Amino acid sequence: MTARSDPPVPLDRTKRPAALPLPRVILPPVEKGELSSGLPVRLVEQHRNAQVVISIVLQSGASMDPRGKSGTASLTAALLDAGTGSRDALEISESVEFIGASLNFNAGADATFGTLLTLSRHLGRGIALFADALSNPSFPLQEFERLRSQRLTSLVALKDRAASVASRAFMRVIYGEEHPYGKDPSGTEESVGGLSRDDICGFYGDHYIPANATLIVVGDTTMAEILPILEAELGDWRGGPGRAAAAVSPPPAAPASVYLIDRPDAPQSEIRIGSPALARNSADYFPATVMNRVLGGQFSSRINMNLREKRGLTYGARSSFAFMKQAGPFIVSGGFTGAKTGEAAGQLLLEIDAMHREGVTDEELEFSRKGLIGGFALSFETPYQMAGALQSLILYGLPDDYYERYIPNLASVTSADVMRVARSMLDGRGMALLVVADANGTREGLESLGRGDVVMLDTSGSPMRVSV
Repeated sequence: MTARSDPPVPLDRTKRPAALPLPRVILPPVEKGELSSGLPVRLVEQHRNAQVVISIVLQSGASMDPRGKSGTASLTAALLDAGTGSRDALEISESVEFIGASLNFNAGADATFGTLLTLSRHLGRGIALFADALSNPSFPLQEFERLRSQRLTSLVALKDRAASVASRAFMRVIYGEEHPYGKDPSGTEESVGGLSRDDICGFYGDHYIPANATLIVVGDTTMAEILPILEAELGDWRGGPGRAAAAVSPPPAAPASVYLIDRPDAPQSEIRIGSPALARNSADYFPATVMNRVLGGQFSSRINMNLREKRGLTYGARSSFAFMKQAGPFIVSGGFTGAKTGEAAGQLLLEIDAMHREGVTDEELEFSRKGLIGGFALSFETPYQMAGALQSLILYGLPDDYYERYIPNLASVTSADVMRVARSMLDGRGMALLVVADANGTREGLESLGRGDVVMLDTSGSPMRVSV
């Protein structure tokens, strides 16, 4: 006897599948506590797995680097687990490994983060290691010199990567040398080479203080269990008031500027187009996010379908908003066939202009909103994801109910909202165009775009003396 089945339902592959109903996301409550040191504590219980994530958010990152000393915040964070008053780097590493945990510290443009992942049965031992590195680093001179040397080596290596050269130089072009976002958090060869251990100690003393921090706990624990452990390890952590980064306006972009970094004999080119745009707490975050998904924020975006699928100029091109404390950049980027650089740049500009003039169709709007909503529902499954979500609330000063209102805010974005943001954010006439490529093979194509003279830059993004 053979099993019978219903005949297959015909599938019309010329039409997108119908979207499912909006998901309902119910998030666990965030409990609040505070240590006697004044350090705020935020806890979300997740008991599915026997692990806990501990994360510290310090409201100081590379934007607080002293003038001429870019890389200070980044190197300070990297040195926290390189030795303390009671453990050297090897002891810290072996102790973390012994309990099956992970411990890391890193600094971005706006903030510094430290994260511990540990099994809940080793919670006390893990927190002791985390707190020791955070509140009692010794910054051994030998470790400082070793990590500084590694950083210098990596900065030299970045010059051989066209994508890295393009991204670092582009931020300098659109923000200028004086704006915090115009400096790479990793620093430069000159700035890192000039750093001393005293610079690291000074930065730590100014910024690693409870008044400048929030501690996040997510996982298999309770406030009743963890607060006494945290109090024992960090309750006597002291410091003065934190210092907020002063808001600095980026310089106005020169209309239709084209910048070229010569990479002789390179078969491919890297293109960056964009300008400073929006801060993370902007009221336009949701329409900008919906708009960007249509323009270049997914594989089936306008940009990728045109330049990859239709014209074969790239393996992938994209656009993005980097939402930050201050106005972060909107950037269109990709790697392209060197001989077709001018054509690729022209098509990217046409796609930006089309969005600026016309906005999105009703179908594109619906597809973008549903995709973003569906992805959001998967953003809180692990302790790491939940901790990251809380980091954003704290870092950008978002309201406590932000994520409860996230889906309704996305779902309420209209085509008129997208049009308004496109008109204000996507005027290609005010965007910089930067290319890293073989100048001999790309200069003529860039000049044909009609965006004025091509300005030659060195690999750091500084203008060279000769314009072509």
